[in-house]
Amino acid sequence: MFTNQHHLRHLLRPHHYASEEQYRAELRHLFQPVWHPLAAKSELAKPGDFLTFDLLETPTIIRNFDGELRAFLNVCPHRHSRLTDKAKGNTEKLRCQYHGWEFNKDGGTGKIPDAKAFRPWDRDTACLRRFQLDTCGDLVFVNFSDNPRPLREWLSPVWDAWQDYGGAYRYAATWEKDFPCNWKVVLENSLESYHIPQVHPYTFKDFPPEENAWHELTDQFTSFKTVQPRDFGGRMQEWIVRRLGHPVTNEYWHRVLHPHATGSTLDPFRMMQCVFPTGPASCRYRCIFFTLRGHRANPFAWVLFRTLRAIAMVIGKKVFAEDGSIYGSVQRGMECSPHAGVIGTREERVYHFQKYVLDNTRGPRELQQVLVPTEANGVCPG
Repeated sequence: MFTNQHHLRHLLRPHHYASEEQYRAELRHLFQPVWHPLAAKSELAKPGDFLTFDLLETPTIIRNFDGELRAFLNVCPHRHSRLTDKAKGNTEKLRCQYHGWEFNKDGGTGKIPDAKAFRPWDRDTACLRRFQLDTCGDLVFVNFSDNPRPLREWLSPVWDAWQDYGGAYRYAATWEKDFPCNWKVVLENSLESYHIPQVHPYTFKDFPPEENAWHELTDQFTSFKTVQPRDFGGRMQEWIVRRLGHPVTNEYWHRVLHPHATGSTLDPFRMMQCVFPTGPASCRYRCIFFTLRGHRANPFAWVLFRTLRAIAMVIGKKVFAEDGSIYGSVQRGMECSPHAGVIGTREERVYHFQKYVLDNTRGPRELQQVLVPTEANGVCPG
């Protein structure tokens, strides 16, 4: 059921979706303090496995050091080269691609070619900038601030729900795409079901009636729940889920922890979605996808899992493409709109998100660009 019974004001104006000043304020005050779900532990299962990311103007590398995951700024302190430009891989050592400097799990230096040329050794400026890393279920989160809130505290509204990303649900794939629009266009689209008949005529087809749509609204978190219809597709889904030994709920949940961590769940799958600003009018969408494996180990269950994974990913990417087809047009219209805008009750989660943005980005602010390693952030222990 909807919380509001009357339409709401559109709180953000076109300049909030296009200005450099707003972009900088959002980087500093919305994104820098929070945790970012970047990967699944399954992607970093072996010692030496690594992934790199180029998000929020912060090149990042996550690496498995003999079973321990660590995250660093992907920049060598020697002559500022990126340690690697590869998106993923496996290496025996964390080594800079330019001059071969090696680094240990704490970010300190290991083997340095011709090390005597750098005497006396300045340990404080020769280490990597380390970022905080923690996990929830199979999800790997990274935080770029020096003194972040503990992950469990930040995830408190969704901690229990997101623990099952993993376990009975196996990592299937990650996909991402850049869009020519402000990140809030993508996030706001995900917060309402009003667009479904027009944008998703071949997948969702119609939005659920109000009596089958539940909203939870708070300052930092909103959610949407609906119960799936028991049509042919719904009954087939139930049959597969039961054959994999998992409980059937038929509930679809969409939970957003502001500003951007979005978990979508249905009995056959789990999705962790994030959208990151890459400029005032550009963004990158990233989705980490899990499908139900269940608890049964017989050959039939394995075939069902593989079939379910293939079908779920096709449908997920189809929905993703349908949404993506409208973002550019929304941005172009937004940048020249003379209208104040209006938000309907079915879109009330958008109102709460816009209020969060306004409350946390008031006034001119700039993102600090200089990243200085210190003992306080766990880098270069003496």
